[in-house]
Amino acid sequence: MITINASDVIKKPSLITQPKEITFIQDAKKHITKSVVLPYELYEQIKEKIEDELYLSQNADALNTRAYKEFLAIEEAAEDLASEKR
Repeated sequence: MITINASDVIKKPSLITQPKEITFIQDAKKHITKSVVLPYELYEQIKEKIEDELYLSQNADALNTRAYKEFLAIEEAAEDLASEKR
């Protein structure tokens, strides 16, 4: 994992267009991470998990706390079943 800022991207664009490792892009003044760039191979491995989390965060209001806890329990059981089949 590496941490860079916007000026590094300008100097060497391949840091984000062809990343070889996870790259954190930091705000140069505040030193706060603003973006993360993943190598495509890694993204392919975790794509489904990212999409699931995005769905949950976008629909958080629709899922109350009880429903969310139930969902997490069902998801864990489903993942256990899926891993047993492999």
